Formats: sequence, C-alpha cells, structure tokens
Amino acid sequence: MKRHKEMNIKDSAKEYLSLKSDAFKLGLVESISVIVNRLLSVFLLILVLLIALVFLATGATQWLGQLLDSTTAASLITGGFFLLLFIILFLLRKRLFTNTFVKLLVNIFFRETTDVLKEE
Repeated sequence: MKRHKEMNIKDSAKEYLSLKSDAFKLGLVESISVIVNRLLSVFLLILVLLIALVFLATGATQWLGQLLDSTTAASLITGGFFLLLFIILFLLRKRLFTNTFVKLLVNIFFRETTDVLKEE
C-alpha cells in the first residue's frame, strides 16, 4: 500500500515538473514573440524615417543651393547638419538607447513578476 502512494507522489511530481516546464516554454515563446514583433516594428519605423530623411535632405540641399547659389555649399551645410545630429545622438546613446532597451527587455521578461509586486 505504501509503495502505491510513493508511485502516485512520483507521478504527481513528474507531472508537476512537466507542467512547469511547459509553462516556462510558453512564457519564453511569448517573450520572444513580443521582442521580435517590437524589433520588426522599430526596423520598419527606422526604414520609413530614413527614406523621409533622404527626401528632406535632398530638398533642403536643393533649396539651400538656390538660396546660396552654390550646390556645393548647400551639400556641405546639409551634411554638416546630419554630422552634428549624429554626434549628439552618439553622445546620448546610452541614455537614449541602451537604458531604454534594457527597460524594455526587463518589462517583457519579468512583467509577471512586476505585476505581482504591484498588486501587493
């Protein structure tokens, strides 16, 4: 009789571990799906932004070229503007990008934990 109970406890433990494993896998798949979705969304937004910037830079260069009567000077001014923008973004990269992405990943992977903590 005692042996029968041990089998049930072992079977229950195996089933419990199997269910926990499945729950972990489902959570991992969900987290990876959210990350891939957000990365694709950001990629598409950046792509559209880059296309818009190319057209804006071209238009600004042509407009400045007519204003200054020099296409070369207009190109240098437009290029200088984007170089300055790059330097500013590079200097602020940690604050703008790294911290933002770390917070995003923490929220995605640990949202269940943070939700539980907020409820308490």
